Amino acid sequence: MEDNGFFKLDSSRCIKCGACSRDCFFGALSMGENGFPSLSHPEKCMKCQHCFAICPMGAIEFKGNDPDKSPPVKGLPLPSGEEMENFIRSRRSMRRYLDRDVDRALLERILKALANSPTGCNARSLKFTCFPDRKSMDALRKKFISVIEKHRNGTKLLPRWLAVPAIQLRRGVSDVFFRGATGLLIVSSDKNAPGVTTPNEDVVIACSHFDMLAQANGLGTCWFGFFKHIQEEVPEILPELVGIDETTPFYAILFGYSGTAYKRCVRRDDEAEIEWRNGL
Repeated sequence: MEDNGFFKLDSSRCIKCGACSRDCFFGALSMGENGFPSLSHPEKCMKCQHCFAICPMGAIEFKGNDPDKSPPVKGLPLPSGEEMENFIRSRRSMRRYLDRDVDRALLERILKALANSPTGCNARSLKFTCFPDRKSMDALRKKFISVIEKHRNGTKLLPRWLAVPAIQLRRGVSDVFFRGATGLLIVSSDKNAPGVTTPNEDVVIACSHFDMLAQANGLGTCWFGFFKHIQEEVPEILPELVGIDETTPFYAILFGYSGTAYKRCVRRDDEAEIEWRNGL
């Protein structure tokens, strides 16, 4: 039995099919003279777990993950092309939410699934900062107002698009920023972590997956672009609000139970430029 700390082979199960070695893109695995796969070049291993996933006999344990306790690929039917088209066309940015907390167990399930989102070179440097309910969101709003007011009263004059809605939020007149959402997810990436090559792209991919998972589970979402603009205007807001360094790549998504039910898809088919290239 080979065990080097993260790759562990149970030779009593292995049938020497070589599937794991063939699927190891960087050549970290090779078939030894005895016919068993071996992690002959651990420095090339990107810990993608392809070998763990592909083994038909469950002979490979990776990073302590027991194949017998890992869920099998269920082969559930994928949505049809028509269903996916309808999903994309009908997806709305939700700006009205019900005054109801999202079930914590549902959020935990979604976030755990979200940890499987692809990252460049399998860097896996993502951090999910979640404000899961109305209580946490109320506290965030109050702190948000405090931070904005502090900078508004400082030496730098805030632009009208930021100062006026902040005043309205403080007075309880309107909530242009958070839209009454009962939850907020901030996805960030440590761009300085070893192996990180695409921190911004990693964040966007994870947010897109959250968007789909949330809506598939009956939630509404809205990409919180305001937060990016505010962070550009007041760089200190990230560290003060959520403890994230101001240079950290991030994006945020509001979520909650939808307060609006739309009846039809919008028509945007002609609003994207399509260029066909036939050969060079």
